[in-house]
Order: sequence, then C-alpha cells, then structure tokens
Amino acid sequence: MAATKAADEARRAWSWPEGSAPPFNHRWEHVQEVVRLALLLAGVTGADCDIIEAAAWLHDVCKGQPKHAALGAAESLRILRQTDFPPAKIDAVADAIRQHEGMTRPKKAPPLQPLEAAILWDADKLSKLGVQALAFSLSAPYLAGLSLAERCRDCLAFVEGTLTRTVASMNTAPARALAEERHRNMRTVLALWAQEEEANLFTVKETL
Repeated sequence: MAATKAADEARRAWSWPEGSAPPFNHRWEHVQEVVRLALLLAGVTGADCDIIEAAAWLHDVCKGQPKHAALGAAESLRILRQTDFPPAKIDAVADAIRQHEGMTRPKKAPPLQPLEAAILWDADKLSKLGVQALAFSLSAPYLAGLSLAERCRDCLAFVEGTLTRTVASMNTAPARALAEERHRNMRTVLALWAQEEEANLFTVKETL
C-alpha cells in the first residue's frame, strides 16, 4: 500500500500519465530510507523493532493531506488491524506516526516519548540530511525551471536555516551525532559548489 501511494504521489508531482513509472519516486525512496535509519537507531537504543519498522513503513501513508501525521496514525490503525501484526503494539505504531510531523521542535524541548516516537521523528529528519539528501532534493519537481545557481542558493538557504534547527531538534544521541555529521557533509559540498559558481562568474567576466 505504501509503495502504491508513493507512486501515485510521484506521478501527480511530475504530471506523469497514470500507470507509467514516474521519473523519480521521491516518496518511496524517502520511506525506504526512513525504514533503514529507524531500524539502525532502534538497534543502538533498544527500541521495539516491530513498532519502529511498522511506523516507518506507514508514517507517510497520508502525506499530501492536511495534518498528515494525525491522518496517517488513524490509517495505520485501520491497516494493521487487518494484518497479523501484534495487536498489543498497534496503538504504539499509531502514536509514533502521530508525533512525527514537522522539521523542527521547540528549543530545549524534552525528547519525544515513548522512545519509538522519538526514533521515528529522528529517522524521518535524518533522511533529509547528508549528501544523498542533496541529490534527492535536486531531483525534486519543485526545482524545475531553476538554474544551477538558483538551485545552489535554494539548497544553501535550506541547509543553513531549517536543517540547522533540525539537527538541534534530534531526540536521541545517536541520531544527533549522525545528523551533525551529515549536516557538515552537506555544507562542505555546497561550499564547493558555491566556489565553482563564483569561479564560473569570474571566468565569464574575464572574457568580456
């Protein structure tokens, strides 16, 4: 179900024909990365892997709708109750999904509770950090029509603004350490890109 909805979303974003493969399936790539990161964090924190994995697969099942986290929590209840997923853990999956919305949390806010909710939030945001996340962003339909220089400035603004606050918002120590490393990597790549852009402008001026 998550894969089908992701493909539908991608086709809408690209204005691609129904039934065809979109140029890039952003949501499905994101969901798979969140699952990988969530299970990684669960392994080093002792969180319940059943809850974490189910929540990660389903966290964006209602993406694109207002208050998608609350709607996704309700939808996850409906979906999981039709499966052999442990009934005693279903509410915890929904609770984690309900709390995952937003790129930042208030300064000095305590970690989300329970641990599974904290990890889902962290994994979701970690997927938006790092060099791979830059490649992901640069393939997004909303950048269509922008020049390379404009894309560079757009990425820089997001990394220095929103993502700086995202790193500071991480709930768990392992996620924060990984977020800081990925944030540094993004800034390094973007600094090199900006340097190349300046060099290109200088070369053009020299030839005029």
